[in-house]
Order: sequence, then structure tokens, then C-alpha cells
Amino acid sequence: MRRQSVKDEISVAVFWSPFVGKVGYSGPAAAVSSINKVGKFDILPAHTNFISLIFNKLVIYTKEQKKIEYEFKRGVLEVSDNLVKIFLGI
Repeated sequence: MRRQSVKDEISVAVFWSPFVGKVGYSGPAAAVSSINKVGKFDILPAHTNFISLIFNKLVIYTKEQKKIEYEFKRGVLEVSDNLVKIFLGI
């Protein structure tokens, strides 16, 4: 996946466990929202490095102002260098 150098977007990659059989996502986004043990949180462009277990829901807000929503039991979200990697169904 090519990382974007544009500061008003983040690159997002969503991966599902192969046993789930659902389609992921790979592309630019304006923001990502999810829920961890502490509560709801958002990932915006230039976010600091971050890793968290996530639960129940993930929303990707595209630059075209569309929402891509995923429902799942648990997953892992990792942010570094303006790239958000999300592993669902684990």
C-alpha cells in the first residue's frame, strides 16, 4: 500500500481474518473512529503512533464524505507514519 504524503488524509488498511470471509478496505480516509476499553476515539491525519484493542464498531470517513462501517467482536488498530492498519475478527 502506497502511503500518502498529503497531510489532510490518512492511509487505511482493513484486514479480516481469512475465516470470516468479509471484504476489507485499502485507501485514503479523512478519519477513522472506533471504540476501545476507555471509550470512543478518533484517528485523524498526523495522529501520534498508537495501538489499541478495539471492539464492536469501526467507521472510516472517506475524503468524499462517505462512511464505511464495520461491525465485529474485537480487533486491533495500529497507527504509525499516517498509516492506520486494522485487523478485525481476531
